[in-house]
This record gives sequence, C-alpha cells and structure tokens, in this order.
Amino acid sequence: MTACRLLPLTLLVLAACRGGNTHLTVAGTIEIRQVRLAPLASGRLVRLLKDEGDTVRAGDTVALLEQPGVMAVIEQRRAQAGAARMRVAEVDAAKADSTRAADDLARAERLLASAVIAEQQYEQLRAVAAAAAARLQSVRAAPREREAAGAALAAAEAVIDQLTVLTPVDGVVLTRFAEVGEVLAAGTPIIGVGVVAAPWVRAFVGERHIGRVRVGQEVQVRVGAYPDTTFPGRIVEIASRAEFTPRAALTERERADLVFAIKVEISDGDGRLKAGMPADVVLSLLP
Repeated sequence: MTACRLLPLTLLVLAACRGGNTHLTVAGTIEIRQVRLAPLASGRLVRLLKDEGDTVRAGDTVALLEQPGVMAVIEQRRAQAGAARMRVAEVDAAKADSTRAADDLARAERLLASAVIAEQQYEQLRAVAAAAAARLQSVRAAPREREAAGAALAAAEAVIDQLTVLTPVDGVVLTRFAEVGEVLAAGTPIIGVGVVAAPWVRAFVGERHIGRVRVGQEVQVRVGAYPDTTFPGRIVEIASRAEFTPRAALTERERADLVFAIKVEISDGDGRLKAGMPADVVLSLLP
C-alpha cells in the first residue's frame, strides 16, 4: 500500500528533474559599450560642448581644439592656389602666341628666300618666336602646380576638421577624460560615450552545461529593477577557454567551479538598462 502511494510521487519528482534540466538560469552583469572620442590632430582643448550625463546624437560636435598658426597656413595655401589658377589661364594665351609667332617665322623664311624682307627683319621675327616658345614652356607646368597647390590647401583645411571632435553614435556621455585648456596629442581620448541603446550581458555557464549552449541561441534577460519585464537577447559569443567563476558572480561554493563566459546581446534595451546592473539570463539547454 505504501509502495503504491510512493510510486506516483517518485514519478512526479523524476518528471520535475527532467523539466528542470531543459532550462538554465545564470547570473551576469549589464554592460554598455563605450566609444572613446579623440581628435585626429594635436592641439589645445578650447571648448567642451558635452559633459557627463549628457545625451548625444550621431554627428554632434562634442569638443573643439585649436592649433596656433593653422589659419595663417590656410591663408597662405589659398593664395598659392589662387596664383596657380591664374597661371593655368595663361597657358592658352601662351599657346596662341607661340603658334602665331611660329607661323610668322615660317612665312618670313619664304619671304627671306625670295629677298622680299631683310635679314634683320627675319631675325626679329625669329627672336619673337623663340620668346613665345620659351614662355609657353615656362607655363606648361601650371596645371600640375595648380593640382599641388589645391592638395596643399585641402591638407591644411583638413586640420580644422581633425581638431573638431564629433560623436559617431547615439548615446550618453559616461566619462570625461580631459579639461578645457589642456594640450592633447592626437588620439588622446576626450570623452567616452556609452551606447545605451545596445546593452549586453556578460554571464557564466558551468562546464557541465556549456555543451548544450550555442552561439545564436535566443535567451531571456531579467533584471531586478524591472521585475515584470523580460528582455529578449541572443548569445553572440562563447569563450573558448574555461575560467574559475568570478568572486562576485556566485556563491562561495560555486566560485571554485570551472565556467565559460558568454556574451548576450539584448535586442531591445529601450535605454532603461544601465551598466553594472545585475541580470539573470534564462536559456533553454539544447539536447
């Protein structure tokens, strides 16, 4: 009689264990990708248009730097480019003069052979033709000079763009690395922008379960701040090397276990998830 009563209870426990093995909940932390913005050229920081906590949109100007003398260099390059363009305009006139002088000289040679003109007049025409040819030769390089001057001007003007720092992404300013008045080298970060619209979770899966987890697998993410909301996510990376569970992740006993880190992208954070929030990742274990 007692055995008959225990049998259904035993079957119920076994069924519950099998059902529990199909899903796994692992602990993790919300992370926000941070983009560090830096100038492409060295200079002194003169304006910082955004501060920590400010919202930015892609294309917003966040900082301005200056270089002493850069405007003088640009004006010099502009003058050189203008002079080069004027010399190019002289090329057509020089070609016409050289052609006309050459034709006059050829006609004068025939007239000299017929004794129609004097030797002195012929020599004058030959001198004019030689001068016209020399002038044409001197301005033939004008198109190349114009291209070189234009390239030099573009390079000088590009420095101004390199001293203007724009944000390439939407987000929130998380960190300010520099102050107004500092002289910064090219590539020195000024501010860090967090891409809050694309949060992700770093979590850890135990060694005994990692074989039943795949990249691309859909998961659910839950955070304590929004107990009634489940955020959809997807596993985009699984570590290739095991590690011991981080001290802050699980219990004292579980810290000695070997685990594999996974990265879960959250497809719809809606800007509510903040870096550092504890999160639970619920995933289905594959057969």
